[in-house]
Amino acid sequence: MTRTGSMLVLFFMLVAVAGCGPRETPEQRLATLRAAHDIVPTAWANTTDAEGNPRLVVDLRITNQSADPLARLTILVSVDGPDGTEKLRERITLDLTDLRPGLDTQIAALVPGFEAGEFDRIEAGIEVGLSDEELRSLPEFALIEP
Repeated sequence: MTRTGSMLVLFFMLVAVAGCGPRETPEQRLATLRAAHDIVPTAWANTTDAEGNPRLVVDLRITNQSADPLARLTILVSVDGPDGTEKLRERITLDLTDLRPGLDTQIAALVPGFEAGEFDRIEAGIEVGLSDEELRSLPEFALIEP
């Protein structure tokens, strides 16, 4: 092999090795997939379940902005009173089996056992900055391949 040929082989080997950076962990992958979902609360209502217990229904418009689907997604629903006091902070897992990447859908988040006041502020969205341990505790973590 010529000197030029040897240098080309060495060059391509170095490029191949440089392209083999650290692999994304399942926790990093889940954080990326979760962050790709845009969540916009559009309405809310107090209702009751079949047994007459109160429940809060939060209507959401959700868009998956990634190319990969995620069949379940845990969001944080929070309710603050008119004076700013926190009344509720609860994780709710949504079934997004029918949500195709790039499209949006309307879905309801149900919060059992809670009734919001007329002037309460209701928010729903993705929690960011979760630790690896917190990410592993979410139901959608089971959907991530190692």
